[in-house]
Amino acid sequence: MQKLRYANYRFRGMLPFWERGPIRCPLCPPAATPSHRSSPVVPPLTRPSLPECRSLYPPALIQAVLFSSSALRWYRLHETHFEIHRRWMKLKGEPVRRTIIDHSDSVSCLEFDSEKLITGSRDRTIKIWPLRTGELEQTLCGHQGSVLCLKFDQTGFMVSGSVDKEVFVWDISKGGGRRRGVLLGHTGSVLDLRIDDKWIISSSKDAIIRVWHRATLELRCALQGHEGPVNAVGLQDGRIVSAGADGKMMLWDIESRERIRTFKGHSRGVVCVDFKGDTIVSGSNDHKIKVWSASTGECLQTLSGHRLLVRALSFNLELGRLVSTSYDHSMRAWDLRTGLWVREFRDLHESHIFDVKFDLTRIISASHDRMVNILDFGVGLGTTLFC
Repeated sequence: MQKLRYANYRFRGMLPFWERGPIRCPLCPPAATPSHRSSPVVPPLTRPSLPECRSLYPPALIQAVLFSSSALRWYRLHETHFEIHRRWMKLKGEPVRRTIIDHSDSVSCLEFDSEKLITGSRDRTIKIWPLRTGELEQTLCGHQGSVLCLKFDQTGFMVSGSVDKEVFVWDISKGGGRRRGVLLGHTGSVLDLRIDDKWIISSSKDAIIRVWHRATLELRCALQGHEGPVNAVGLQDGRIVSAGADGKMMLWDIESRERIRTFKGHSRGVVCVDFKGDTIVSGSNDHKIKVWSASTGECLQTLSGHRLLVRALSFNLELGRLVSTSYDHSMRAWDLRTGLWVREFRDLHESHIFDVKFDLTRIISASHDRMVNILDFGVGLGTTLFC
């Protein structure tokens, strides 16, 4: 009976994953030596292994499957994950593209989670969209200038920054946006924002980084060191990384209010930055992307390929994936483990792409052309469990 059971599994191509032998996760390809190439490099593709990929799934999903019928559901889950990876690598099919046009001027910034997409625009409004329908749910007004940046979290706490030099604090938890307060103090446009469960961080054209208590909305400190506008900031475990038009990046400690170190390597202004774990990734007007160690200050990789200013980027350590946009009107997906770009998207927008974010199944971009494009790699695969 045991032999017959396994024979049937093999016949159907559904041998339990614990009997399939050692297999590597497609998201963790073998290391390769970075090199300059004119075309994308696709890493070796192999089927995923559950233990190596658990961190990619929400805890609720892990519990739901662990206490369900059998390993067959794990198999199906991983087959879906594998198929999404093939689509990312352009080995099978193309992502489905949806375009949203509702803002009356360029779309400067965006954020999204599994349920909603929020955009900010030069038309001075913030718009909230359910991702499933793409139908406009709400428009928030109040800023007296272009909305340049915004951030929100699962609790419904949101902040937005504008050319009007103000940071608005919003509550969007109950289906409607309500302004809770305004943070004042910057003397220039608010260029970027970050939040966690304790702090609100704002950076500005006035060359100052301001740190606010999230609970009380009171100012904790103002950090100065850049010789020009602070274009972007990142926040991780009580540390801030700031990216300046002076071509420098600085790492700060909130508690001590001291600068820990300065990163030098870009030959022109640093435009965007992302900070996760011990990894910092920066994009610059020198057309390059650099990967840094926060703890040592060492530049680990330099990614070349864009032909103009790198305007926005986002990365995921677990997936080993980075997505960047440039004023060359392109969007590229990179393999962080090899430093090579694996896919390029062109002709998505008619003008400069200002912002980009992604998750396992989607890339969403916003542009000067007023469009928000959603590339969905999971259509038809039943990917709601990944959200």
